[in-house]
Amino acid sequence: MEVFLNNIKIDYLDLTRNKKIVNDELLLKVKPEAKSIILAELEKPEIKLTVKIYNKAGKKEILYKTRFIVDYVLTEEDYNETDGIVLYGTMINKMSSTGRGYDQYLMENFYNWFNYSEFNWWETENSELKNSYLQACFIWNHGLYKMSKENSIMKMEGSLVKNNEDYFCYLGELFFGKRGFMGNGLDSLHDHTIDVSMNNNMSEFHLHINSADALEKSLGTGYFFRSLEILKRTGLNIYVDDLAF
Repeated sequence: MEVFLNNIKIDYLDLTRNKKIVNDELLLKVKPEAKSIILAELEKPEIKLTVKIYNKAGKKEILYKTRFIVDYVLTEEDYNETDGIVLYGTMINKMSSTGRGYDQYLMENFYNWFNYSEFNWWETENSELKNSYLQACFIWNHGLYKMSKENSIMKMEGSLVKNNEDYFCYLGELFFGKRGFMGNGLDSLHDHTIDVSMNNNMSEFHLHINSADALEKSLGTGYFFRSLEILKRTGLNIYVDDLAF
């Protein structure tokens, strides 16, 4: 991942959005020796922020491109903040590969991946964070649907799933490994399985679901079985508590 302020590379940005779209808080993290380089840029009333990422296929994409209108003149004390330089202003003219507004959780996902840190969905109850993780997985895997034969036997422990987000994080990892994606809802699951079916012989793959009662309780009976029906249409072999579905 690469983050640029105008054309100058910085280490990291953390932007807290105000719901009223005013007084956004932007934290820029740069190496101490690089602070003097960006001082002139930060004195400008408008700065450009660009975040570039590489997906699984090695293709570079622009995750975000936006302008930031600065509300005040920085002081020497601001520049000497140990945590980074904090700006207050308004983010405008947003461009995003997601088609949505700025999402700091999405930024953090790619930043952590860039620094070889993985997200463990079962360790958090934050649904917003999990949804951003699923969005990151979609971008990361975009256009790649080939499954590895190492994943021919997939085992899901239903008791680990507490909600819909857990379910789709789990499915993505079972089908494609860490950072895998199989949808983030029933509609996207349906759409994704079309491409997965076209690129794999799904009769060679087996999904075993254990503790199905717990999974059904977490998702709801209708939702659970609807998802299995969608998966079954691909030709995937599905077993629910050792019984063929």
